[in-house]
Amino acid sequence: MEHSKIKTFLVFVIIFSLNYAQLAPCFAGEKQKKVRVAFIGIKFDDMAPDLQERIFDRLMEILESKPGLQILKPEEVAGIIGAERMAPILAQPDSASLRALAGQLQVSHVFAGRLANQSREPQRALLVGELSRFDPASGLLHRFEVLKYYENFGVELVKFKQEFVETIATTQSSRKLSAVWLVVGGVTLFGIGAMALSSIKAGTEGEGAPPPDRP
Repeated sequence: MEHSKIKTFLVFVIIFSLNYAQLAPCFAGEKQKKVRVAFIGIKFDDMAPDLQERIFDRLMEILESKPGLQILKPEEVAGIIGAERMAPILAQPDSASLRALAGQLQVSHVFAGRLANQSREPQRALLVGELSRFDPASGLLHRFEVLKYYENFGVELVKFKQEFVETIATTQSSRKLSAVWLVVGGVTLFGIGAMALSSIKAGTEGEGAPPPDRP
């Protein structure tokens, strides 16, 4: 009877452990480790304020659409380093200044842009310039050249998103989840081992028991 109770208890422990393993991702507190990036803004030349705002908003939407990014916006960057320092970097971004900026901001990537309206038609804006992404880990400054009328700028933004935003690797922190699996695995192995030892012990006791009296 005692052996039967032990087996029942151990089976319950194993079943509970397996069910807990399936639910572990929900309760383990697994969180996505966000990649910290900075968008320091766009330097505009000869462009109406409302057009500047639309372009800025569209670029922010692209950055914010990428899961796993923590974005420092231009006003946040200016609050850290000062607007007077941002102006020359936007005017002439180079690897050295962007590397120093990335180190101060503690970011993995720095985004910036320079766009000018070179249209001769008052009713149309011809955007000429570049959008850029600096990667301090590799020291590479990636430049995305822009030469489009504003009404066709959406095509450029799709390419920019695919080449410069979607290519940012994001990782997940699985430390808590790994610890849960270690606990579940340990409980399961303990239960299986205890069942095996209990069965061996029961078998040994059974072999040493005297045969029943015959009538």
